[in-house]
Amino acid sequence: MLVLKQFAILFTLGSWGIVLLIPSLMPVIQKQLATLPTEIAAEVPPLWIVLLLQGIQIAVLLAIAVLIGIFCTPVVGLRSHLIESWVLHPSNPISWINDVKWGLGIGTAATVITLSIRLLLEPVLPEALRATNQPQPSIIDAIAGMFYGGITEEILTRWGLMSLLVWLGWKLCKQGLGLPTHAVYQGAIVLAAVVFGLLHLPLISNLAPITGWVIVYAILLNGIVGIACGWLFWQYSLESAMIAHAIFHVYAFALNVLLTKFI
Repeated sequence: MLVLKQFAILFTLGSWGIVLLIPSLMPVIQKQLATLPTEIAAEVPPLWIVLLLQGIQIAVLLAIAVLIGIFCTPVVGLRSHLIESWVLHPSNPISWINDVKWGLGIGTAATVITLSIRLLLEPVLPEALRATNQPQPSIIDAIAGMFYGGITEEILTRWGLMSLLVWLGWKLCKQGLGLPTHAVYQGAIVLAAVVFGLLHLPLISNLAPITGWVIVYAILLNGIVGIACGWLFWQYSLESAMIAHAIFHVYAFALNVLLTKFI
């Protein structure tokens, strides 16, 4: 019963991100379909079916990640305050002050670092990718980033993938007594962040050709956010990581609005 409650909470939260992602995927998928040869495009299902299949695929991965995290996190000392306060220890009050404070602070720092790196790498990036770095601000994309990036991706990559990597490292290093060493956590944080960065390459490939610099760009920018969120998950909670990731997208949207108005 406890497992079902945990699953229901996290899967429902993650599903909201999937639902809000779909509108921002529509122009991307339409662009992909427009590049297909006529004979192949004629066999492609309607757009709504393509979007539905995309949503189902992410939902399946989300369900797997939620279950993995439910199994691994209590074993290796990682936590979600929502799960602890609503399911595991409902009678124990939990303070969110440090989680919110560190989430906002680390999210802000990660934003500054990634924007600085993006400016440094801009001259070596393909022109098509440089053009996407000054997009028209879209409230739809901002909402998708906050909810899909801030919630769904954190459940997928931190709750699911990172907790699994920590558990595997703990087992492989035969650290059966007590929690894993700091090195195991740190290795899992970095590896999950690199995977997180690489998973953005298919989306980037729809915008520009993949080059060595593009791969570096994807890993660095997404990896820095991933490392920041991974550290917060380790030291504080899943929710702290979610706050940092969501605030990153808030800042990105605000910056695009400012650039549009004043530049």
